[in-house]
Amino acid sequence: MRVEFAASLVDEFGEAAREIRLAGGDVLVTEGDEAAEVFFVLSGSLEASTTTAYGELTVGTIDAGGIVGEVTTIAGGRRTATLSAVGDVTVLVIGRADFEHWLDEHPAFADAVSAKARERIDRSQVAAMVTDLMQTTDNELIQEVVDRVGWRRLDAGDTLFEQGDESDAAYFIVGGRLIILVRDADGGEELVREIGRTEVVGELGLLDRRPRSATVRAVRDTTLAAFPTALFEELVSKSPALMLHVTRGILGRATKPRRVIDRAASLAVAVTSPVDARPLFDGLVAEVARHGTVRHLSSSRVDALLNRQGIAQATVDNVGVPRLAEFMHEADVGNDYVVLEADREMTAWTRRSLRQADRLVLVSSPHPDEAERAAMAAVLDAIEGASHVARMLAVLHPADTDRPRNTSALLDEFAFDEVVHVRVGSSDDVKRLARLASGNGVGLVLSGGGARGFAHIGAYLALRENGVPVDQVAGCSMGAPISGGIAIGTPDDRLVDEVQAQFRRLLDYTLPMVALIKGERISGNIEATFGDWTIEDMWLPYYTVSTNLTQSRMEVHRRGDAALAIRASVAIPGVLPPVPYGGDLLVDGGVLNNLPTEVMSRDATIGTIIAVDVAPELGPRSKLDYGLHVSGFRALAARFRGKGRDYPSLSAVLLRSMLTGAVRNQQAALQDGTVDLLLSLHLPGIGLLEFDQVKAVAESGYEASIEAVREWAAGQPWLGATA
Repeated sequence: MRVEFAASLVDEFGEAAREIRLAGGDVLVTEGDEAAEVFFVLSGSLEASTTTAYGELTVGTIDAGGIVGEVTTIAGGRRTATLSAVGDVTVLVIGRADFEHWLDEHPAFADAVSAKARERIDRSQVAAMVTDLMQTTDNELIQEVVDRVGWRRLDAGDTLFEQGDESDAAYFIVGGRLIILVRDADGGEELVREIGRTEVVGELGLLDRRPRSATVRAVRDTTLAAFPTALFEELVSKSPALMLHVTRGILGRATKPRRVIDRAASLAVAVTSPVDARPLFDGLVAEVARHGTVRHLSSSRVDALLNRQGIAQATVDNVGVPRLAEFMHEADVGNDYVVLEADREMTAWTRRSLRQADRLVLVSSPHPDEAERAAMAAVLDAIEGASHVARMLAVLHPADTDRPRNTSALLDEFAFDEVVHVRVGSSDDVKRLARLASGNGVGLVLSGGGARGFAHIGAYLALRENGVPVDQVAGCSMGAPISGGIAIGTPDDRLVDEVQAQFRRLLDYTLPMVALIKGERISGNIEATFGDWTIEDMWLPYYTVSTNLTQSRMEVHRRGDAALAIRASVAIPGVLPPVPYGGDLLVDGGVLNNLPTEVMSRDATIGTIIAVDVAPELGPRSKLDYGLHVSGFRALAARFRGKGRDYPSLSAVLLRSMLTGAVRNQQAALQDGTVDLLLSLHLPGIGLLEFDQVKAVAESGYEASIEAVREWAAGQPWLGATA
């Protein structure tokens, strides 16, 4: 076929194409050049090389009769490798349009070109992965490795190996996505993790020579490079860098909490709202591009890029399907992200987009009519059973919307994992959607700490001043109402005033049968701010935590009555009454975890976590050795004489007792590296119950955090002007 292929090309193009003669070492094209032509090697050989962090790497050789540059030329974009002559070479240069026409006229050759291109792309990917893992550009070794690997192609739903199978190979994921499952006590399967391109699976079984400890299954069409036991052990013995990488990966999985679902590399965006979605797609793609390379594909774009009308809708055409499949594979493998714009109708392209997705983003109206509801249901039906596809609802509101309403009704009717609110014309909202949908959201977690929590306002304003966006916010205890105020969209310049109003005349002491404080005032203040809000309706995704006294567990509040959740989170045991909750009693979340970052770390929409801790490093002290018993009357008399600080206050003892265990858990959680920026604020002289000092404490929080925020923000290349 190779001879027929060569003859067909030469006969077809003849005078339309031009010949180029190269001497040894001459460069035909350079990595990064615009791609507009295809090259057919008439005689001699071309060497393809790419630049890595460790130098130049040869990724392949194209001999006489071979073709190169066809995928990049058809798909658009820039050259992915430099092509240099090995000795004297003659090349036939064919323009894109002519080559497209030729492919249409020769379907059998089109399939052969597609298969060859896929092989070259996959080999190049494996070469780059091995180079990175082994930290070498020993071309001879790399090519030997690539020549010796086996290839596995899995369709969505296929199993790579079962738990208990013999461990006979490790696998590098070239493209696609896998899930890892383990059997539970009842014989069912529990999802442990999802993994994607460039990751390694199956290596542990080779190292400890035991049967497979989990089942691995493809959730998307997946290509893997298989490294048999002998080859893998040989590479590990030759490369300390690879051994270190493998060891770190195994230890990391064993000792650190991990996200079950990694960031979404492939996003399918389906719009059912009747508004013009073009600005939304433009803004979404531009923002995702800040975090890596991105390819935006719609049915019309695919038709144009492949220069064939209707190819995006191909279902059985023997020319269209292989070329479309190869094109999609190249887009997936060659980019960090792919944004797949579904058609408005349930077309073949829409179904293909949904099958390729790691996350579905469905953009709906806030109050969809019957026709739109049917369209939403059709999209969700198309991914029925695809449990790996995360489902995000983006509610698109009119530009003048004051606040979202009745979002819970949509979430009750349709099964979505997350909801994000977007206003038409708001670039900030679109950027937030882009970051969350692609797994690059910025999460802010605020700790408890009594009145010292007002410092959170200053830390938040320092972040905003330095262009750091906040896409999801969470808080515990005093951090709950502060983060709640941010989540409902309180303007930055109104935060201090709103919090002052919320905490005015807060302490209503009562007979301490249940708690020191009656709680009527603080409950009324919380109701005044959050009483008619549900968490689903907040402008920013939000959660708070409380402690379920009845069941001895942490309660995470992501849906429902915002006022109840916040009131429960601030219910310091002994100071404020517990909150009834479905027959259980809830108290302050700080009892179990005063800085709940691990909840955020398990959220696949979040890529950066910022935590602010205002809990005092040291608890109360006593200047007086009052022995083993204390007279309340004597302590009261000492207070009147101005010596009240000689005795620890009841509220301080209760609050610090609550924080002691939580601080220990919190320190252990922070050591796992999931928090990207920790602002631990030292705030001397601020009492835990000084609720009349909002403005002063907020200013102290700003001063205590601004330098650390500036330094951190300056080191984040993706920030730019995203805020």
